[in-house]
Amino acid sequence: DINRLLETILVAAKRITNADAGTLYLVDPEQQVLKFEIIRTDSLGIAMGGTAGTPISFPPIRLIGDDGQPNNSMVVAYVVLNDQTVNIADAYTVEGFDFSGTKNFDKNTGYRSTSFLTVPMKNHENEIIGVLQLINALDRQTGGITAFSIADQHLLESLASQAAVALT
Repeated sequence: DINRLLETILVAAKRITNADAGTLYLVDPEQQVLKFEIIRTDSLGIAMGGTAGTPISFPPIRLIGDDGQPNNSMVVAYVVLNDQTVNIADAYTVEGFDFSGTKNFDKNTGYRSTSFLTVPMKNHENEIIGVLQLINALDRQTGGITAFSIADQHLLESLASQAAVALT
């Protein structure tokens, strides 16, 4: 059951990094987009995709813009296009990425998306088949939002790699 596997991967990633939220995307190479597969935000009670039974209404993230150029402004697209992990301490102060959709979500929900850890999922043939994105690392003592550590990053990169191999 692919949905159950994807959900298990995302839930495990959130647990080992103590993240409040996470999204798992899969690459659609024919349409050159990233499709939302599973979204979880514990503090808001959001569970979409996977076994939750709630469909995801967000449109896919395009890898190539209307101008034919790579969509490097969206962090998840950047990760796929550049085969590079991105670890952001505060989305509201970082430059170079478009977080307008995130900020709009925050405005509508009262959430504060702060720290992001976005990792490509590469299979055994070194192809990127998806992206794991975690949001808001929580300090294990205080519960406050903190940046994702380098240890979190290495753990997520390993998990993402194993997940991609399992999926393919």
